[in-house]
Amino acid sequence: MASPGLTSSSRAVVAGPPAVPLETAVAERPEPLAEVSLREYWRVLHARRAMILAWAAALVVAAAAFNYVQVPVYRSTVTLQIDREQPHTGRLEEALVQPLEQPDYIETQYKILKSRTLAKAVMEKLGLAERPEYRRSWLRRELAPPRRGAEPNPAVVQRYLEAVTVSPGKGTRLVDVSVDSVDPQLAARAANTLAELYLEQNLAAKWDATQRASAWLAQQLTELKARLERSEAELVSYATRHQIIFVEQQKNITTEKLKQLEEELTRAEGRRIERQSAYMLAEDALQRHGPLPGNLNTDTFRELNLKLAEARREYAQLLVTFAPGYPKAQRAESQIDQLEQALDAEKTRMLRAVQDEYHAALEREKLLQAAVVRQTRAVNVLGDDIIQYNSLQRDAGSNRQLYEGLLQRLKEAGVSAGLRASNIRVLDPAEVPEQPDQPRKLVNLALGLACGLVVGMALAFVSEHLNTVVRTPEEVGRRTGLGLLAVVPRTRAKLAGAGSNGSAAASWQPGPDLEEAYRTLRSSVLLGWDESMRRLLVTSPQPRDGKTTICLHLAWSLAQLGRRVLLIDADMRKPNCARQLGIDHPHGLSEYLEGRVERDQVMVATSVENLWCVPAGRPHAGASDLLYSPRLAALFYETGAGFDHVIIDSPPSLALSDARTIARLVEGVLLVVSDATERASLERTKQAFDDARVRFLGFVMNRVDLNNLDYGNYREYGYHYYTNRGKV
Repeated sequence: MASPGLTSSSRAVVAGPPAVPLETAVAERPEPLAEVSLREYWRVLHARRAMILAWAAALVVAAAAFNYVQVPVYRSTVTLQIDREQPHTGRLEEALVQPLEQPDYIETQYKILKSRTLAKAVMEKLGLAERPEYRRSWLRRELAPPRRGAEPNPAVVQRYLEAVTVSPGKGTRLVDVSVDSVDPQLAARAANTLAELYLEQNLAAKWDATQRASAWLAQQLTELKARLERSEAELVSYATRHQIIFVEQQKNITTEKLKQLEEELTRAEGRRIERQSAYMLAEDALQRHGPLPGNLNTDTFRELNLKLAEARREYAQLLVTFAPGYPKAQRAESQIDQLEQALDAEKTRMLRAVQDEYHAALEREKLLQAAVVRQTRAVNVLGDDIIQYNSLQRDAGSNRQLYEGLLQRLKEAGVSAGLRASNIRVLDPAEVPEQPDQPRKLVNLALGLACGLVVGMALAFVSEHLNTVVRTPEEVGRRTGLGLLAVVPRTRAKLAGAGSNGSAAASWQPGPDLEEAYRTLRSSVLLGWDESMRRLLVTSPQPRDGKTTICLHLAWSLAQLGRRVLLIDADMRKPNCARQLGIDHPHGLSEYLEGRVERDQVMVATSVENLWCVPAGRPHAGASDLLYSPRLAALFYETGAGFDHVIIDSPPSLALSDARTIARLVEGVLLVVSDATERASLERTKQAFDDARVRFLGFVMNRVDLNNLDYGNYREYGYHYYTNRGKV
């Protein structure tokens, strides 16, 4: 069959591999970003909803079975009021005083209610050790009943204690004591008996404590009486030896005298310091020929100073008129000399007087210091005697106080038990329950449902974490840096009809959603191409991603536009295009590349108008070697000139290099990704094509479940539009 659009001359021109224009710009992949949101969590739960519901249903059924097999257990509760412990006193006014909070006391009472001693008393009184419900339990062997007069087995007591529950009221002094039993009447009797024996035990403990206190007080009183007699005898003996009669009077007289001497000494020191200061100032003034301090000037000294000043003034006036040798001036000068001599004599006399006063004050100070030392010794001697005396006196007084106090307590101990009423009472006695407390059927069912949901959700997230396939187009875009061309839903096309020549013919009849998906893919491919771009390679990272189906439908969709489309099946290991199209042709691509046939002999027209196909031919083990044949490049070049579009279906690109070999001869590569594509396979495939500098048009997300939340936008409008509204 002659190829459309190709002549024999054009076929003869080809002598080798053509120079096919390629755009080799490689998109750089961004690093995947970890995005965690509530929608992501909801997507995981929605995708694994069947597993979650299965676990929930299983545990609900298990809870229902547990409710059915469990023996009903009744609970009876008695309410106790435990007030604060009253003080241990026999005085009425002290007994009525409100005591302080005692949290440790309340906690102790809770422990007593669960004590083994109280439990044994209750079991002995009611004969509970012989009941089967306390001698056996689930997953534990049955214990033998106790012998007559023997104590219950510790394991039996423990099983009874497991049936007792103590529940303190929050913010109150009320305590609920509950007992569980398969017999409702026994549960009520056991609870009331427990409260009764607890009250009796509390009163007995207080009475025993009072008796023990009385015995201890009597013993201590005897010892204190002997100690008091010894201390009083030592006090009298010491006072007699040291002649201590009036202790306080002697002490007061001696200390008062010492105090007076110390006061006189203080005043003498002040007087001496004052005189010493005046003496030093006067002496310094005489040595410097300066004026004396004002407090030392006497009337005579001041009068001489005035006369001297007047004489010097008159002498100065005479010198204005007369010469120094003038008789009147000489008399004035002689008068000045006499006054200065008299003034010096007065200063000497004043200094001597100050010195005498200073020495007198110093001598008085020394005498008083000696007197203070003597009186201090006398006080110390008396103080030592008084200290020892007071020590003996305090010892005797303390012993007397202890003796009198213990004697009083011993007298009060006889009546203290009567004044200390019990601080515990039964507020509400236990009643026979009408309904069982266990099993709580609704609670068990709710817990089974909740646990099932929790386990199911946990396993859902674990499964999601262990899942290694890509989930959404956004994830593929993040990992590859490629743009999304279309999303193909999970559905099947119908293949029917037969050719007039007896061979099978393909008549694709996709559903509305699938048809719209391939229209979207066709539009995306055409928008990314120009007129010079004819050849498109379709590949996938791994097998069963649906690349052959995408090739067939893309070629069919392009042919619907009236364009000439050639579909080349380059998967020479597992060819599938011819079978899908119903073509049975003896020659194919492998025979052409081996040189056994020519191009026109491998091109077959399909039942679809404007669509031709080149089958893969005979499966060939050395397919990779055949792809390096110059005839492949010639085929691409010639068919690119004669057809509007050439779609090449290649083997999976991860395990085989065929796709990368063919990609060098085409203008673009279309990557098919499905819901079974591994993340690692996708990334390695993209990296391999990037290393070969191949141009990608984008990727197609194939076989997606539109009911998945990840494809909500597509479901709401895109591919379900025809299903929901009817085909337009």
